[in-house]
Amino acid sequence: MGLAVLLFAGGFLFWIGLKSGQRGWTLSGGSLLLIPLAGMVASGSIAPVILPVLAGGGILVWALKTPRCPPGALQIAAGLGYLLLVLALGFRQFPGLTPFSLLDVSGKEVLFPPEKLLLLALVPPLVLTPLQPDRWRWGCEPPGKTFALALPVTLLVLIPLALFLEHLRPGWTHASIPVLVYSLAYNFLFVCVLEESFFRGIVQTLFMRWARHWSRSSHADGWGLIVASLFFGGVHAGGGLTFVFLATLAGFAYGLVYYLTGRMDSAVFLHFAVNTVHQLAFAALPTPA
Repeated sequence: MGLAVLLFAGGFLFWIGLKSGQRGWTLSGGSLLLIPLAGMVASGSIAPVILPVLAGGGILVWALKTPRCPPGALQIAAGLGYLLLVLALGFRQFPGLTPFSLLDVSGKEVLFPPEKLLLLALVPPLVLTPLQPDRWRWGCEPPGKTFALALPVTLLVLIPLALFLEHLRPGWTHASIPVLVYSLAYNFLFVCVLEESFFRGIVQTLFMRWARHWSRSSHADGWGLIVASLFFGGVHAGGGLTFVFLATLAGFAYGLVYYLTGRMDSAVFLHFAVNTVHQLAFAALPTPA
């Protein structure tokens, strides 16, 4: 239980510090995360031999983030290496990592994938500065108002479609309170924060930059949003074509909210709200990532 508390407390502090620019919070959260990391290494869940590779991943993050990194071929190589590392961890294809027995809930062992902890260290720190829309000024409408409009619209589109396509079946969750609390906390920090940081904070922003560079069309940002949403849907191919379609639509909604508000937390909370509704009210099938 102690390691689980440190893992989630450190993770939340780390992300909030990054999001708000509070370096002290980021360092405090990172320090707390070192304890469960050490526990995973000691248990063999993270093979010590791969630590130098992960340190190299940290150097890639620095190389891509710092303006002192020389542009050109070196930065492209660093970007490709970073992308391969993130995808290998995200699809759990990176060698030397095995699930870690984090805690016991209601007599059941809860296994934690160490890839998630490593991704938390590699992805949110690289979130890029969002692009200001050409025809929309951030702050002209409160972010909360945009979110309050986006949430019901997203649910009213996704739920009927998912029911029609027989991807969902209504059914309230019967999970115990401890299991539910862990599941929701895990979903927020290690699914929503990680996926939004990568797909919206990095991929979508990059696609929009490229679209603006290569096209003078007023629809350049839209193409960037669409391509990033298709990428997001594509990585959910393990759930079948219906899931890919629904994930693409959901990704478009998350990306649009991020684009209109410039706030990562808006995209994260929208993603979390959709997943929570699925987990609580449509528990007959697994919760989507």
